[in-house]
Amino acid sequence: MEELLKEYKVVSTIKVQWGDMDAFQHVNNVVYVRWGEIARIDYFNAFGVFSADPGKMEFAPILGFQSVKYIAPLVYPDTIQIGTKTEEIKEDRIVLKSFYYSESQQKLVAVKTHEVIIFDYKTQKKIPIPKGLILKINNLEGL
Repeated sequence: MEELLKEYKVVSTIKVQWGDMDAFQHVNNVVYVRWGEIARIDYFNAFGVFSADPGKMEFAPILGFQSVKYIAPLVYPDTIQIGTKTEEIKEDRIVLKSFYYSESQQKLVAVKTHEVIIFDYKTQKKIPIPKGLILKINNLEGL
């Protein structure tokens, strides 16, 4: 598993809970979305952009779009390692990818795409990606 995760600078660890499963006896699709939110916040926390108090943030990374590709079903018990990285930086959004690895299956089980826009709380509007944020991402990713 460590070999699979070494390319990610930010990895989130999630324990699958019994209640994450649905009537079909596998983890429900919306749980992957919730886990992706944890991974996205962990990613932005890694370089100090996110705060639980919006008043302390100059700007906020807000989810603009998401999709999940499901590769293999998950069941309880398991632990999921989610490696997140920036795939692309556009003028008005950052495209992140999160790769979900199952410890019990020892393989990739899902991939999530997050398109993150930057929201300025002072103006209450979306803003272009700040150059300082691009620099922080590049430093984190080693680009």
